[in-house]
Amino acid sequence: MNIHVIVDSSADLPDDLAQQNDIAVIPLRIYDELEKEYTDRITLKPTELLSRMKNGERFTSSLPSYDAIYDALIRNCEDGNATIYLACSSDLSGTYNFAQLVKLDILEKYPNAIIEIIDTRSVSLGIGVLVDDLLKNIHNGNSFDELLRKLHEKIQKINHIFTLEDLQYLIRGGRIGKFAGFFGGMLNINPIMEVAEGKFKPLEKVRGRKKALNRIIEIMKHRKSEQQDEAIGIVYGDQDELVVNFIEQLQKTIGNQKLMINSVGSAVGVHTGPSALGIFFLSK
Repeated sequence: MNIHVIVDSSADLPDDLAQQNDIAVIPLRIYDELEKEYTDRITLKPTELLSRMKNGERFTSSLPSYDAIYDALIRNCEDGNATIYLACSSDLSGTYNFAQLVKLDILEKYPNAIIEIIDTRSVSLGIGVLVDDLLKNIHNGNSFDELLRKLHEKIQKINHIFTLEDLQYLIRGGRIGKFAGFFGGMLNINPIMEVAEGKFKPLEKVRGRKKALNRIIEIMKHRKSEQQDEAIGIVYGDQDELVVNFIEQLQKTIGNQKLMINSVGSAVGVHTGPSALGIFFLSK
């Protein structure tokens, strides 16, 4: 059985990982204040988005088009092959539920198609870490049922730890409450947040960005699995000196463990803004 892996662009998957493993990336749509439509990482690159956001422009994200999801799901549905789509957390995006509807349309035409749409309870390189683990199990020759069992097991262990200097973007998008925005915007407080049970949640309050980044590594060291073959992901907005130093420090901490690094894409960046920095890993 040939297995085709799909993600949407909220996964922030590095281009080389997608290309080397023939992973289809379904682009989400982005709209500016004039309702001009863009496609994530295609007609709107992350650097352009963040630059325009710093100049005061506002953007919103929207679901992928029906055709984009349909074309990705139908590509491998003949000849007994299978498709696994690792979708963004259903609490953060409607792509999972929308894809389920598209799947029903495909099954009317191809009733024997094997299509699994997974609510990863994750976003950004949290999905990327799950993809990396799934690919490893595919290459190891695991059965389809075993692949799905292990994937759901790892979904329960994925950690997202991140910090932002400005929470206004999450507040505008309705991703967190106004109380979190209140303490995030005062007295040089850099909140550390996580995605838990598929939703953004405050974790700690730290004074100063440098201390927040150091604290993120401490949290990871406490929580991280000891398995050296599991990938760790980093996403960032603006790559300033603190971000570069953070990546170097993390590399020293994890040694030879695989590290995936990417800039935050437009679909996620509209909600996190230019100051985002997060790490993603599997827990013990």
